[in-house]
Amino acid sequence: MIELFNKGETTATFRAHSEKMIATIKGFSDEKILTADFDEWAVYFVDEYKLQPITLFMDNITQNLSETTVRKYNHFSRHSDYEPEYYQIDGYKITFSIPFDGDSELLYLRPSTFYMSRFPVESIVKSTEEKYGEITFTLEYTKQELQEKENAKEFIASKISQEFKTYIDTIEHINQEVESYNKGLEDCVRSALENRKKKANDFVLMGEKLDIPLKLNPNAPNITPIAMKKATVRKPEIPKAKPPEKQYQISSHDYDNIKRIIHLSGTSMEKTARTFAKFSEEELRDVILSNLNTHYQGIASAETFSKVGKTDIHIQFENKAAYIGECKIWHGEKNLLDAIEQLFSYTTWRDAKTSIIIFNKDNKDFCKLLKVIENSLSTNALCKHKLSVEANEWVCEFVKDELSSTSIAVQLVVFDLFV
Repeated sequence: MIELFNKGETTATFRAHSEKMIATIKGFSDEKILTADFDEWAVYFVDEYKLQPITLFMDNITQNLSETTVRKYNHFSRHSDYEPEYYQIDGYKITFSIPFDGDSELLYLRPSTFYMSRFPVESIVKSTEEKYGEITFTLEYTKQELQEKENAKEFIASKISQEFKTYIDTIEHINQEVESYNKGLEDCVRSALENRKKKANDFVLMGEKLDIPLKLNPNAPNITPIAMKKATVRKPEIPKAKPPEKQYQISSHDYDNIKRIIHLSGTSMEKTARTFAKFSEEELRDVILSNLNTHYQGIASAETFSKVGKTDIHIQFENKAAYIGECKIWHGEKNLLDAIEQLFSYTTWRDAKTSIIIFNKDNKDFCKLLKVIENSLSTNALCKHKLSVEANEWVCEFVKDELSSTSIAVQLVVFDLFV
């Protein structure tokens, strides 16, 4: 176990850091300071002595769960000589790994504003130019404590946020002092250079008064630092936790209701086939669409279901379709297979729910047509499951190809409008 913020104070440490820099400048020879380019030296010392604040990547925390024994105080020990003061019970240890960047030594300093509490962590891996550092922080709970929580995941997330808050606040206080120190660093460098140059000038003037032949060698090598900027290695940004793409879908309950509405709409058309037999695919689609929107209304508009393609009915969300209905006039088995393939090209989310609504306007033998569809579904390699709901309706589960694990629910329903 390691304790943070307890090995020194920021004020004293930063002062010592500045004094080390000033001592280096004081060590310049007279010749060196009198030929120095102050701008170049200011850049050099600022780069060399500035402090890198601590940056915590809280969005990239990883956690690990392990079994342990938890030490608990025994309240009964105060009233009994036979009761132990502490007892060990089974529990869990949650280990959080928090990546960070910056000067690792800052984590051991106490800022001017601080909490009167301890700050234990499991371990610290220092940040380097090639790799981010890591703070390991642990929480321990008995099995009973976690089992009593309705949502242990949310509880743990809340706890790490609460328990680590004082750590974050303290680091913010340190970073504020680091920012103040860094802002004043260039002025400190220039002041030290000026003081050292003044001392050198005073010495030269004194030599002139005493007629001591002190002069700079015009042939002396150039000792002004050339491009003394500290080489900085750009560190790659740590990969961020991408939330998986949201896979929206309509509920099974709503899908069943949609199928029911479609079936009732088509059955109603069959009863007045002489009227609807004259309708085109688009017109028949609009009847289904109107009935669906009578039952469902969207948030942004009065229509949950919209027309997207020539004969398509969609529920759109974030520019993707959560439900697709395709209306077709029966023109043979090949057109049915084309309609199924067309659905596959539209679906983008997992567990997409769809309907293929077929209208028969030209075939006198409707029973034969139904047998053709039954046989086509039974022999289709992509149809993994088929359930006959009614004589004219099937609910199937398709995959896009033989290697795909993505399932597509398809309601296939046929209405007879032949007159």
